[in-house]
Amino acid sequence: MNEGTASSAEVFAAALHDNGRLVATVGSKTYGKGLILHTFPMPDGGGLRIAVAEYLTPSLKHVTNVGGARYNANGDLVGGGIYPDVQCSSNQGIPSDIGADICVGVALDALDAAN
Repeated sequence: MNEGTASSAEVFAAALHDNGRLVATVGSKTYGKGLILHTFPMPDGGGLRIAVAEYLTPSLKHVTNVGGARYNANGDLVGGGIYPDVQCSSNQGIPSDIGADICVGVALDALDAAN
């Protein structure tokens, strides 16, 4: 998982984690988009987009901290998103050679350690 993981994929990762169905989540903090948006058409042809619902994990944690945004000492947004059990950052996107991705190696090491 990484910062590109959003919405229902975040809830899916959290569901696997909360229900003990995985060894560990590996990657970086997810995007934190836990809102379901709906666009209401307007008479002039435009639209009004508003949040109509919010995703919760099976342990009833918010994926997005709506109205609870906090900032750390560096000015970075804190809260929202799913934090992995094992931190691993990779900025290469989807590699053509999966074995070359450092986070795949970290995930395989986590599997080996669990056996």
